[in-house]
Amino acid sequence: MTVIATIVSYASGFALMRMHGAPVNLIATSLIVDASLAPLTVLIAVRRGRSGALWAAIGFIFGAWALLAALLLFSLRRQADSASYFPPPSDAA
Repeated sequence: MTVIATIVSYASGFALMRMHGAPVNLIATSLIVDASLAPLTVLIAVRRGRSGALWAAIGFIFGAWALLAALLLFSLRRQADSASYFPPPSDAA
């Protein structure tokens, strides 16, 4: 049980905060925080043109790390939209 608590605490980021406690409490707290951050991660990822189902799973497993990754990854839409700002080349010249 301690090994699982250690893995979950590293995945959710609690190990970096040096949170200590009973393994059951650590696992429960990590799962609650990860479950509450997953919808926010999905919302950000979908607005940036990424897969919602994939980022829901990533958000639930990695919690704050997934949220950080979703915030730092560039948008796929911006790259596609930036090409539409330039008019097509003119053959008049």
